[in-house]
Amino acid sequence: MTELIIRGNLILPDRVIENGWLLLKAGLVEEIREASQVPDRPGAEVHDYRGHWVSPGLVDVHLHGALGEEVMDGRVDGLRKIAAHQAACGVTAFFPTTLTAPLETVIRAIEAVKEAASLDLPSTIAGIHLEGPYVSLKRKGAQDPKYVREIQPDDLRTLIAALGPLKTLITIAPEAGQNLDYIPRMVEAGWTVSIGHSDATYDEANRAIAAGANHATHLFNAWREFHHREPGGLGAVLDSDRVFAELITDGIHVHPSFVRLAVFRKSPDRICLVTDSLKAAGLPDGVYDWGDLQIVLKGAEVRLKDSGVLAGSVLHLNHGVRNVLKWTGLSLPQVIRMASLTPAESVGFDRVMGSLERGKIANVAVFDSNLETVATYLKGKKVFPEREGE
Repeated sequence: MTELIIRGNLILPDRVIENGWLLLKAGLVEEIREASQVPDRPGAEVHDYRGHWVSPGLVDVHLHGALGEEVMDGRVDGLRKIAAHQAACGVTAFFPTTLTAPLETVIRAIEAVKEAASLDLPSTIAGIHLEGPYVSLKRKGAQDPKYVREIQPDDLRTLIAALGPLKTLITIAPEAGQNLDYIPRMVEAGWTVSIGHSDATYDEANRAIAAGANHATHLFNAWREFHHREPGGLGAVLDSDRVFAELITDGIHVHPSFVRLAVFRKSPDRICLVTDSLKAAGLPDGVYDWGDLQIVLKGAEVRLKDSGVLAGSVLHLNHGVRNVLKWTGLSLPQVIRMASLTPAESVGFDRVMGSLERGKIANVAVFDSNLETVATYLKGKKVFPEREGE
């Protein structure tokens, strides 16, 4: 089997090897070498990216769409197009994310995701993120209020049957109805339970964490206000060392000061950079249909047409990395970790992906000095650009 060698500035979990050698074989990372340890592999193909960053492929556990395609449309071809967009952003694994909608519409989206996950796509569908409908009406954000509901026993049985072994991340408001009581059953089913779109108090959120919730959906957005006498769910998440927290780092959803607050309080080991991108990502300014609603894209902001409420983003994850690097002063390995190894760990995939380490899947992203994507490799195969010179 042909070996592939990638040369460049290798971003490892704890350091950078300048002009190092990354040896890939059979879709896995076989070996990592210092610049002086020139590999003696006469039959190997060498891709030389000296002067560029060679990073683990990024992992996005929260995105709804791109290029006019939406996960909720339930179209496999649409998911293929979204996957191509992810590869262009250096993302090699992602969780298509649903929205608050009738349960039958959510099930239709699940079926499409399962089918697409079995295909050879340029970015791997590693699971699914169910964002709603079990959220707080008060903290619904841009979720459609018509379909917000509390969890019912039949819902859980239906979803477990529909999802099967598909890795699942689910966002719930634990304080709504009896939602809290269902967390242990979700954990038992193998799901990762995330607190989000929630008006939970500090104590209510802590009870959810004790019940098994260990993830927080787009921290600071659609949460109870952070107050010094009642810190709410935000305080509980920031206090807990076991909870992973998502951040949308487009400079619109969360002020850089609050990004620093979360990152330095929780550390890069517990922050997951996400995009929460919608179908408008990669499209020009305009008005777009979005389920029963409409969204308006102007510049980098997406808002509901009728209310002006902020609705997802058009962020590329590699640009989110660039922003955090600028805002925090952290090292590149620390920031890359928040967009690769940490999100992979949050959903249980850190043993096989998320970092450049021997034996892991050879998912690789190559970035220039401005963190723009130069090339993307999935399981050792170049998937972006599709053809040399593109």
